[in-house]
Amino acid sequence: MKKSRSSVLVTGALGFVGLNVVYRLASVGWRVIALTRRAPDETTLSFLGNYRSQVHWVKGDVTDREGMQDLVQSQGVTHILHAAAVTATPDEEYSDPAKVFDVNATGTLNLLEAGRSSDVKRLVFVSSSGIYGAAPPIPLKKEEVSLDITNIYTIAKQASEHLCRRYGELTGMSVAVGRLGSAYGPMERTTGSRLGLSRIHQAAHAALNGKQITVFGASTSRDYCYVTDVAEAFASLLEVEVLNHNIYNVGGNQAETLKTALEAISEAVPTFKWQESDEPEGADIALEASKARAGMDLQRLKADTGWHPHFDLYRGVLAYINWLQEAHHDNS
Repeated sequence: MKKSRSSVLVTGALGFVGLNVVYRLASVGWRVIALTRRAPDETTLSFLGNYRSQVHWVKGDVTDREGMQDLVQSQGVTHILHAAAVTATPDEEYSDPAKVFDVNATGTLNLLEAGRSSDVKRLVFVSSSGIYGAAPPIPLKKEEVSLDITNIYTIAKQASEHLCRRYGELTGMSVAVGRLGSAYGPMERTTGSRLGLSRIHQAAHAALNGKQITVFGASTSRDYCYVTDVAEAFASLLEVEVLNHNIYNVGGNQAETLKTALEAISEAVPTFKWQESDEPEGADIALEASKARAGMDLQRLKADTGWHPHFDLYRGVLAYINWLQEAHHDNS
């Protein structure tokens, strides 16, 4: 039996990860205040299904400090899941670096201020495994290792992590950071804040559309994690009574090559054909060595929340393909 929960504000609620967290929280009875910059479309509402009545959509912008404080106070928010972000391409970073920083760092500051002024019990911030930089599959990255900050996106994520730690120290508010690996799965699609889509998304849609593709970087590895597991992990960080750390890895616990993911798609869609390319230019999917990521050690998260991933890469890809086939829509 579901229990009545407190009110949780989810920023970036129409984003890929944010929406899946909204679904998870609503499904167990949380009253979800979903912050977006536009109204939800019918695909979003359909995804939420029977839980849509638990979700209250609010238009707003995390860069509006006063607006965030008013929202948290007026809605009686007790918890915040801060997932709003701009996942910038190199072109976006070049054309508007201030926007990348403002949304990804100043937005975090504004939510921390809103939490501080309203006695919010816990704020969980969605960070990125990108701050570890390019790395071979092993050894697994632990949270305390040195970081490799290379662009404004990772600068902003690192700054946000420091802000989360310090606000927790200053105010006593419980604040946690989840460093997210390479998520894939239902409801990934292009948005105003997310233009670059995962390679698994690209390949899955190509497979279902009967398109033969060329791939550069098939031997490059990343820590792939199915978004249902991701949503469960971040919900666990919100819900567990005691957290013993400030930062937690959220991933699949190992890095897999892109080739392994493509082979999993081929098993799910036997007609899928792909071949390797020696050059990124002209390839349908390219994963450069600079985008390689190590697997992430998940011991902290498992120990403090009891969470563990239910989907390995093969099971996750199969679940995703099944969902795409059942959804009867192309949300690319």
